[in-house]
This record gives sequence, C-alpha cells and structure tokens, in this order.
Amino acid sequence: MTFSIAGRCPETGQIGFAVTTSSVCVGARVGAVTDGCVVFSQARTDPRLHRVGVDSWGKTGSAQATLDAMQAAAVAPHWRQLGVLPATGEAVHLTGASCLPHCGGLTGANSLALGNFLGTDKVLPALIETFEAEKGPLAWRLVKALRAGEAAGSEVDPLQSSAVMVLGQDDLKDVDLRVDYAADPLVALQDLLADWLPKAPAYRLRAIDPDSAPSSSLVERKG
Repeated sequence: MTFSIAGRCPETGQIGFAVTTSSVCVGARVGAVTDGCVVFSQARTDPRLHRVGVDSWGKTGSAQATLDAMQAAAVAPHWRQLGVLPATGEAVHLTGASCLPHCGGLTGANSLALGNFLGTDKVLPALIETFEAEKGPLAWRLVKALRAGEAAGSEVDPLQSSAVMVLGQDDLKDVDLRVDYAADPLVALQDLLADWLPKAPAYRLRAIDPDSAPSSSLVERKG
C-alpha cells in the first residue's frame, strides 16, 4: 500500500528517495539512505530491515548482498517488498508473493521504483520516466515522480502521508522532510520542499563552517 522512488544524481553525488502511502507517518517506516545507497522495506513493512541493509552495505558495498541480507532477516518475506539503489551500478529489488497487486519494481538509469496495492500498472513506469526526464535538484525530481505516479493511478486507497530524503556530501542530509498526515500529502510535501530548498545551503554551512553561516533570521528571510 505504498509507492516509492529512489534516485541518484551522478553530477552532485547526491542519493535519496521519496515515498507516499495510504496510511499515516510513512516517513517513519519506509526507506533509509546511507553513504552509497538507498534501502527500502515496504508493503507489510518492518523498519528494522533498513538497519540490516545499511549494516550489510557498510560491510560489503554490494547491492545484491545487501538485498540478500535483508531478505534473510525478514520475518515472512512473502509479505515484504525490498530494494537497494547503490550510488553506482545496478539497482536490485524483490516483491514477495503475498504483496497486493498491482505490485512490483522497476529500474531506470539512475532510479528504482517500488509499489504495491497500486491503482494501475502505469504507476511504476510513470515514476521512472518522470524522474529520468526531470531536471533540477534531486529532491524536486523525486517528488515530481511521486506526483506523476499519483496521476497515473496512485494507490487503491487515498494517500495520507509522504516523505523525501536526500543525502549529500560530507554525510549530511540536504533534505529530510515528512508529511505525516494530510488530505493531499504530495501537494503538502511539494510546498514544504519549495520552502526548504532555498534555505538548505545555509543550514549545510552551519554544519561544515559555522563561523561563516548566517543567523537564523537571515536564513528565514531567504525563504
């Protein structure tokens, strides 16, 4: 009962994901990003599998080994939908036999889409095609892909929550935004992202060079 898109930007080195679902607080339950990869656990989600994936990636640097570790750790893997998008190389994914149709995964040149309990079989292609065609910041491309998936059929039930996360250089999250409950969570997430992106460089500067960072009031006025 979720659809998601992971993406990477070869130009900036950023990697991240966006996700939406027909229940509350999806950002607390689906997806994790670490230096070098995104990992997904969704459908009947077990957020603990994200830690398994992150740990395996740190030890192996292999997308397939990371997916295998998550699958091996999963209780009732036939209910799980898992995926790994590395910063370079092929994405991998699996969808358990009990996941509700329409369901599955699809990969693009720099992206991975997963979904279950979808309204049509056009949702996953719309996610990939939109992400690969869009220009601009990675987070914006991810959210635009979700909007395209919604327009192509969305889920069977109305969406309630959404999230987007992007990891940049220096192991800092350039974007980490959640809409835990809203009547139109993708519009709310898009509005939140539009407000955040102009402010993000100043907050990054606070972490890496606080002496040069602007004050809070100046950051807010930039928004």
